Amino acid sequence: MKTFNEIILAQELIRFPTIKTEDKGIMKFLSKKLSSIGFRCKIIKSKGTGPKPALNLYAKFGNSRPHINFLGHTDVVTNLNNWKISPFKAVVRKGYLNGRGSQDMKGGIACFISAISNFIKDKNFKGSISIIIAADEETTGLGTPAVIRYLKKKREKIDFSIVAEPSSNRSIGDEIRIGRRGSMNGTITVYGKSGHSAFYGSYINPCTGLAKIISKLKDLSLDNGTKFMPQSNLEFTKINVENFSENVVPQSASAKFNVRFNSEHKSSSLKKKLNKIINAVAKKEKCKTKIKYRVSGEAFYTQPNKEIYMVKKIVKKVTGNTAKLNCRGGTSDSRFLGSIPRLELGLRNNTIHMVDERSSISDLKKLTKIYYNILENYFK
Repeated sequence: MKTFNEIILAQELIRFPTIKTEDKGIMKFLSKKLSSIGFRCKIIKSKGTGPKPALNLYAKFGNSRPHINFLGHTDVVTNLNNWKISPFKAVVRKGYLNGRGSQDMKGGIACFISAISNFIKDKNFKGSISIIIAADEETTGLGTPAVIRYLKKKREKIDFSIVAEPSSNRSIGDEIRIGRRGSMNGTITVYGKSGHSAFYGSYINPCTGLAKIISKLKDLSLDNGTKFMPQSNLEFTKINVENFSENVVPQSASAKFNVRFNSEHKSSSLKKKLNKIINAVAKKEKCKTKIKYRVSGEAFYTQPNKEIYMVKKIVKKVTGNTAKLNCRGGTSDSRFLGSIPRLELGLRNNTIHMVDERSSISDLKKLTKIYYNILENYFK
């Protein structure tokens, strides 16, 4: 049976310029690779960033339980100018694989596919291994939900999932994500009454109302954090007043904010709390308000279980690191896995999204070894 070298496979994947949700043939390439070692592959479409749909992959080996899953994404961010080495050439130089996606996260995909190919070749085991590859983690985030809907229709049940997001910080396996904070964006628009600034009492200034709302929300303490998650935080990211005259009080003013919230909250309860404060200030200032929310994901985490402790033990054995369990970082496709127990363990994140992204060859080899050992222990 074929096996795949993680370095060569990572180079092959990086050479597909999969910006936004552009496929460039990468899912067909991966399907062919996985089919050659016995996986059944299914391409699942979702809405893309352009006129063409995004293509996502679900691949499965075996039919019985237990069922372990690996999750990754092939899309990469832009920021492609001023690189020392062309971002899609995938050059290995001085112990590093250079290229966009080398850490986030084509390198991680190459590691788990390499580990899986070697494990299938070496071992007879009872159970199933599946792979989900999304096309749009960095953009629309519709790919993994489309695959999950497909699995529900097929009544497929995943027992444990490993997300190959670059979770490691200073060295491979020093951090393992067991959850993520939720993320909610909001836009507050305050409506007053415009007028000449010289005639106090003839206008209602929405800027004053908005400033007081911002002050109240920034003074709000949402919680003190949890064991694995830091305290929730609200930050204003943009303030806008469409007014070109210095002596005119505007009709409206708006501001955008983002809330990163831990598992003490649901987005629905946060909305109620924020709305109450916003509306109270607006009433006092005799303004009207309009509030829009967009939830990127709810907070979630997996209570440390035998699989998570098993992975910690393997990381210690392979790297010497005592992995710290946490819920740091932004959002990932892990948020779409519902109640499936999971963790995030991948390459280092020291160059992700940067110019000259790269991953050390040593890191890629260590991560592949960790994934292989996870499979070996999972199916004991």
